Amino acid sequence: MKPILQVTDLGVDYLTRKGDLAAVRNANFSVHAGQIVALVGESGCGKSTLASAVMQLLPPNGRIVSGNLLLNGRDLRGLDDEEMRRLRGKEISMIFQDPLTSLNPVFTVGQQMVDAILSHQLAGERGGRKEARERAVEMLSRVGIPDPGQRIDDYPHQFSGGMRQRIMIALALQSNPSLLIADEPTSALDVTLEAQIIDLIRALRDERQTGILYITHNLGVVAQLCDHLLVLYAGSIVESGEVERIFKNPLHPYTRALMRSHPSRHAQASRLKTIPGRIPDLIELSPGCKFAERCEFSRKICLQKEPEECEVDGQRVFCHLYGPDCPGEPLTPPQEDIGRREGGVSLSADGAKKETILRLEQLKTYFYDSKGLFSRLLGGGQEGAVRAVDRVDLEVRRGETLALVGESGSGKTTLGRTILRLVGPSHGSINFQGKPINAFTQSQIRPMRARMQMIFQDPFSSLSPRKKVSQLLLEPFMIHRIEVDGDKKVNELLEMVGLSAEQADKYPHQLSGGQARRVGIARALALEPDLLIADEPTAGLDVSVAAGVLNLLKDLREKLNLTYVIITHNLDIIAFIADRIAVMYLGRIVEIGEADTLLTGPGHPYTKALMSAVALPDPELRHQKQRITLEGEIPSPRDPPLGCSFHPRCRHRRKICTTVSPVLEKRAANNGFHLIACHFPLGNDF
Repeated sequence: MKPILQVTDLGVDYLTRKGDLAAVRNANFSVHAGQIVALVGESGCGKSTLASAVMQLLPPNGRIVSGNLLLNGRDLRGLDDEEMRRLRGKEISMIFQDPLTSLNPVFTVGQQMVDAILSHQLAGERGGRKEARERAVEMLSRVGIPDPGQRIDDYPHQFSGGMRQRIMIALALQSNPSLLIADEPTSALDVTLEAQIIDLIRALRDERQTGILYITHNLGVVAQLCDHLLVLYAGSIVESGEVERIFKNPLHPYTRALMRSHPSRHAQASRLKTIPGRIPDLIELSPGCKFAERCEFSRKICLQKEPEECEVDGQRVFCHLYGPDCPGEPLTPPQEDIGRREGGVSLSADGAKKETILRLEQLKTYFYDSKGLFSRLLGGGQEGAVRAVDRVDLEVRRGETLALVGESGSGKTTLGRTILRLVGPSHGSINFQGKPINAFTQSQIRPMRARMQMIFQDPFSSLSPRKKVSQLLLEPFMIHRIEVDGDKKVNELLEMVGLSAEQADKYPHQLSGGQARRVGIARALALEPDLLIADEPTAGLDVSVAAGVLNLLKDLREKLNLTYVIITHNLDIIAFIADRIAVMYLGRIVEIGEADTLLTGPGHPYTKALMSAVALPDPELRHQKQRITLEGEIPSPRDPPLGCSFHPRCRHRRKICTTVSPVLEKRAANNGFHLIACHFPLGNDF
């Protein structure tokens, strides 16, 4: 059977001031009907460039310099702009990484979908806007949008992130394309939405036999969804083969390094493996293997000659270790540093419980629109208020790491910002180091900010683009009027987070994502705070870079006796770094306990659903793992349900759940660190 997409010896260059940058070199692969091919690799390896080349959407300075692109036997390189425009969306479609920027905010979803359908109708085909609208409603229903006949007239901003991603999938598939390219379609989604999107893509593939090229750095998604794997490094495919084979026995040292960098709650380690160095300059590539300088198995020949393709047990790999130049030297895996995770109960050397550095009591953070605020001023109570944080009681101990997890919209980020008084609390108390900072004025809270800092989710938006790294690192000292030796302090901070001194003269846009994240950490630690709140510290990072950031956070905690509150939806990273876990839903904490306890024996139905939704990097579990499917989406915090806030989505709900709100309390079968807000916890009486 002929493949839907056949890529042969593809080469793509970018014209830059320094010279031609070889973004993709000698790429060879195919995608067949009903096959999902994963494309993985670090940022800068050429994944998105390869997808743009297939779509013929390269930027003005990009050009295809060699090779062939055949879609159903048709040469894409020979088509003009008008012919490609008719092809896109009809025979080949793409799901972009950020659906909010891909959907036009000034048109309704229906207008965009109907216009896309009509634009691909051939002359003489029957059907107008009415038929196109019916087709669009059908597709929205197919991807799980509730009330599609009504919601088709809504604008993109009126949908949640998961819903917008579903709309992008509906847009991409409504013309029945034979090839779908998905570029990180779940990277910004929480685990439950990610699991739903994976199930949706798999179901649509099975139903329509669409060929899919899936670009991602999430190895868990690859293991649970994809059939074939392409590993890309410095513009070249270094290993390819069936997913099950590569995960069971990765051959190329780069593939092994990627897999060792991936954190997993089933393989707890004292440190995560990272890949030393960085991707080489693609303008001045060395003559040998491009991974040689970062490879733990590198030999002299690796620096002199580029490896040729070898076939080993059905896998194709470009590595001298398997070629005729290096016989009898099979790749043996290094000893893995896997064992019991450090942490658990936060105790001091004499076994006593550590002091409480932060205490929250009945903390509320409500937001009001103009209507709700007017009603409140007239004594109308809290009707119409968005209850982002609703009656939270929490203690954080000195030197521990508390992970705050939950779906998007559960109130995690708002709680973190409220603790730092970046958002004003509506009710309750915030006691930090024995001081009630919720009652502090702005002039009183300002000096306290030296003791409590935040690492923001997007490092680039939190760093001024007009200032160099050195200026950004010295800014906290200027704000608090602390005299320091500028050059010396900048070098100390950069060294502390593993950056070279040459980064001091760069602007944020000249940094990679991992480097910008490290600068943000250095800036937050400049004044040696006691409490650090990290909001999604590894979001959007490659597995190796994310592993480096997690190792850094753990090292700094031990070195500086820091206390962390880590906000995340990545349940794999908390197994590595967290001592305790607090699970948040609709503004409230529904379960809290030691990390080991919650990871191995969660008690709340919501926590169980979160744990079951994690995409594990093991293909053998693809058909064995039982996932708990949550009904619907998280309710609006403006109008939360009566009784237990989780009961509309809970498969174990009873009558009492719809009327009585459960309290967070210790259960007799557990130790004092495990509290659950559920009428029927731990599966009892279900």
